[in-house]
Amino acid sequence: MREAQVNYPQIDSIFCTNDDLAIGAVFECQRQGLSIPHDMAIAGFHGHDIGQSMVPKLASVLTPRERMGQIGAERLLARLRGEIVTPKMVDVGFTILPGGSI
Repeated sequence: MREAQVNYPQIDSIFCTNDDLAIGAVFECQRQGLSIPHDMAIAGFHGHDIGQSMVPKLASVLTPRERMGQIGAERLLARLRGEIVTPKMVDVGFTILPGGSI
């Protein structure tokens, strides 16, 4: 967070690749006395429960990880059974949790 602030002084928002990083960014901003989302808007990815119990609630992109695992396991088991499994794109969708951090 601090490196981004040094390299990009006008930064007013950050999208983190996961909620763990986003939560750390929120804590760092709070440590610096910055107001979320007024001074810095922060969003994460994965929709972890902890982000939804914070104040403000963390904005996040929720992915259906269980469904992704099921599809991966089904395809792996098919290969192990000797079936031909062709690569393909599978759209499992997503949900945006707006939260109060943006």
